[in-house]
Amino acid sequence: MTYRYATFSLALLALAEIGHAQCTFTPTIQPPAPILCPDESINLATEPYDAYQWYKDGSPIPGATAQTLPVSYMLDAGSTFTVGATLSGCTEMSASTLVDGWMFLPPYVMHGGDEPLNPEPPLQFCQGDTLLLTLSPGWTHNIIWTNNGAPIANESSPTLVITTPGSYTVSAATETCPNYVLGIGVSVDVNFIPPMQPAIVDLGTEICPYPMGNSTQWYLNGQPYSTEDCITPSAPGPYTVFVDYGQPCQVTSEPWLATGITDREQQQFIAAPVPADRMVSITWPGVLQPQGTWRLTDMSGRTVKSGAFPARGSLALDVQSLLPGTYMLRCTDRSWRPLRIVVAH
Repeated sequence: MTYRYATFSLALLALAEIGHAQCTFTPTIQPPAPILCPDESINLATEPYDAYQWYKDGSPIPGATAQTLPVSYMLDAGSTFTVGATLSGCTEMSASTLVDGWMFLPPYVMHGGDEPLNPEPPLQFCQGDTLLLTLSPGWTHNIIWTNNGAPIANESSPTLVITTPGSYTVSAATETCPNYVLGIGVSVDVNFIPPMQPAIVDLGTEICPYPMGNSTQWYLNGQPYSTEDCITPSAPGPYTVFVDYGQPCQVTSEPWLATGITDREQQQFIAAPVPADRMVSITWPGVLQPQGTWRLTDMSGRTVKSGAFPARGSLALDVQSLLPGTYMLRCTDRSWRPLRIVVAH
C-alpha cells in the first residue's frame, strides 16, 4: 500500500508539472536590473499580454495591473520586482529583477594656494594672495560656483581661483548622474587684507619711509643697505624700504631711483627743535607767494592739525596736545617736500 500511494502521488505531481508547462511564453522585465540616480524614476515593462499583476519583494502590488510599472529611487531602490502575465487563460511569472540605486558621498572642497593668516573662518589672506578651492573627486559635471549667492560667470571647472573677498560655495553632479546636482552645504567666507606699504619721502638731504614703524630695512639694488629710519643715498640705483608695522600684511615700498649722487639741495622747510616738546619753529627760505596752507598728519595719514603759512618769517607750531611720535608737515597747495617732525614729551 505504501508503494502504491507514493507512485500515485508522483503521478499527480507529474500531471501538475505538465499542466504548468502548458504556457508557451515567459514574460521578461525591461530594463533588466536598472540602477537609478537619486532623482530618477523609470517604468518597468513587460511584453503585451491579456492581463498583468506586478509584485514587489514577493507581495502583489495593489492596483499594479498594467503592462508597465513606475518605480523610483526614493521608494523602490533595493527592492525586487516580478510580474505575472496571463495570455489565453495561462499565467506565467517572470524572473525577478532588482531595482538598485547609485549612492554618492556628498561633495566637499579642498583648500590650496597660499596659507591663510588664521585657521578659523572667515579665512583671512593678504591682498595679492591666492586661495584655491577644488571639488572632491568625481564631481565634474554641471559645476556652478557662486559668490555671495550669485553664480560666477565662466567658472565651471573643478578648481576655483579666488583673489577677492566674498562668501563662496559650489554645486555639482557626477558623470554617472549628471542631472543630480548637489551642493556642498556650506559657504567658504574669505577676506583679503590690504597690505601696509611705505612710501619713500625725499626730504632734501635724506630720504625717509612714510609712515614709519617699529623697524626699518633699506635696500639698494635689492641688497640690504641700512636699518636707519632715514638715510642719505650714497650711490646711484633703486632704493626700496621695508617697514615693520607689526601687522600680518606688509610689503616693500616702490623703488626710489637715485640717478646720480651730488650735493643734494637743502630741504625747503626746516624744523627746530628735533625732537620737540611744546613748540616747533618752521622756517623756509624766501617768501611764500602766495601764502600756502599746511596740514600735519600722523603715521596713519590722519590730519591732526592744519592752517596757513605766513608770507614771511616762521610758523610756530604748537605740539603740546599731540601724542609722542613722528608726524609729517605738508604744504597742501605747493609741491614742496614734506617735513618730518618728531614730538617727544
